[in-house]
Order: sequence, then structure tokens, then C-alpha cells
Amino acid sequence: MRMTEAAELYIALNVYQPDTADTLMRAAKLFELRADCAHIESIDLQSIMRFRNETLKVAKPVTYNGYLRYLKLLNKWLFEEGYSSRNWFSKIKAAPLPMAPPKIVSEDGLLKIIHYLKNDKDAPHPAWFWLIVIRFLYFTGVRRRQIVAIEFQDLDIKNHTLTCSYRGSKTYREWVIPLADELIPDLEYLMRRTSDVIGRELREGDKLFNVCWFYHRYKPDPNNPRAMRREQVTGFMRRLSNKVEVRVGAHRIRHTTATVLCNPKDETQEPDIFAVQRLLGHTQLSTTRNYVETKVGRIRTQVNRMSLPK
Repeated sequence: MRMTEAAELYIALNVYQPDTADTLMRAAKLFELRADCAHIESIDLQSIMRFRNETLKVAKPVTYNGYLRYLKLLNKWLFEEGYSSRNWFSKIKAAPLPMAPPKIVSEDGLLKIIHYLKNDKDAPHPAWFWLIVIRFLYFTGVRRRQIVAIEFQDLDIKNHTLTCSYRGSKTYREWVIPLADELIPDLEYLMRRTSDVIGRELREGDKLFNVCWFYHRYKPDPNNPRAMRREQVTGFMRRLSNKVEVRVGAHRIRHTTATVLCNPKDETQEPDIFAVQRLLGHTQLSTTRNYVETKVGRIRTQVNRMSLPK
């Protein structure tokens, strides 16, 4: 059995988001190419090393580690199901990564972005829509894939809550998060503008965020003509970064949300990291910790509580 055939079988027998399936197939195809090893029974330590070396020539270690996670998952399953006689990947370690602080958008950067979208006539059209997107990402911490997947029925304006649906979840999970009071007028405005464009009230199944309704240059998702594409969020963020000279992206805003919530302005106040974990939808608390940059001021507060015995 070829590695790509094994990946197709694994995907067919498991429930996966399209993104996960695409990444798994890409990892399998690249392994066949770079390891010069198509069949699973031909895998050995030498072929795995060839894959690692060839991948690290053209990609960052974090990219290699991403492929390795999927290949480990696939080959563990192949071994357990009896398709292969040995799981050569079981003891292969990930490439070491530098532990840089989380990438966030500063408060000054956020103010600059908001002022630009509100006041600059050259801001990407429709600026009002993209301003709501920025604010929504900041107040909810949702991922790029989640924001384009939100449907009208996921929103409970009365109770100020949002169901983070399995449709946009990496792990096919659902959870409910609160919506900040400051965000409600934005969402009500967005729904009114959408209703005006489509000529009716929003219904279940209608996407909450769809820039294609408001600007003809944006083309809908070819797999769903009533939805926008994640790449449109990425493209906007890239153009915005160039215009305001502030690095910004959906995931960078997600890190910012976690960092802000875990660094209260009152430096004597203890943050609730478990609440932040729930908001971000992480299954492991350690993942949330990796999203947070602890401000020097908070560390200083703790250090200044220390004293030596006299």
C-alpha cells in the first residue's frame, strides 16, 4: 500500500475537517516524494531521515514538525490495524524550535488599525465590515476558520453568547462563549446591512460574516456560493499590515486576546487562565499558556513581593 493510499483510507474511516484531510494528504504526498519511499512496508529510519533532511532544506522546523505529527498519527494507526509490521515513526522526535514570545498586536498597534479603518478614505473596502471583523476577533479570540463558518443560528444576541460550532473547529468540538457587551451593536449593525443586501431577514444557515455581499471584487467560496473564504481574511490582513505598518493577522489577534486577558491592568489581580482556555477552545491548558506573553510589569509585581529574612 502506498503512503497516499493509506492516507486516503485513514481519512475515509475517520471524521475530519477538510483542512485536516488536506494537510494529512499533503504530508503523505511529500513523504513519498522527499523520502523516495512510496510503499509503507519500505519505510525505515533512513527514509524518514531523508524526508526530514529534504523538508528542512525548504521549510522551517515548525513546518516539518507539523507534517511529522500527521505522519506519526497515520503510521500509528497503520501499525495498530495490521497494515504495517512496524511503526518506525514512534520514536522520531520533532525538530527543536526556538521558544520565542507569542506574537501579539500592541495596544498602540490596535489603536492605529482602528483609526485607519474608521477614518482613512484609502482603507480597504468595505472598511466598516473589516473593522467589525477586527473587533470580533479581538473580543472573542476565534480563529480565522471559525469566523467564516459562523452561521446566524450560532448567535444568541439576547443572551450575548456565541456557539463556536464544529463547522469551524479544528477538533470537531462545539463550545459556547460569551460576547462582550461592546460587540453587540457591531453585530446588530452587520445583520441589518446583510438583511438589506439580501432583501430578507437572516435565516438559519446564513453566514454571519460574508464580505462578498458588500463588495463585488470578493468572490465566494467555490464550494459554498453563500460564504466567504478564509483566504479573503488573510489577504485583507496582509494589505492592512502593509498600510499601517503593524503586523496583524487573525492568529496574532488570538494571541493578543489571550495575553490581554491574562495580564489584567490591575497587576495585583490574578488572571483566570481557565476562563481563557475555555474561551479559546483549547483542550489542554498548556496550549493556552503558549499563547500568553506575561508582561514584565506583572513579573515585577511578583518579584517585589519577595524579601530576604532579616
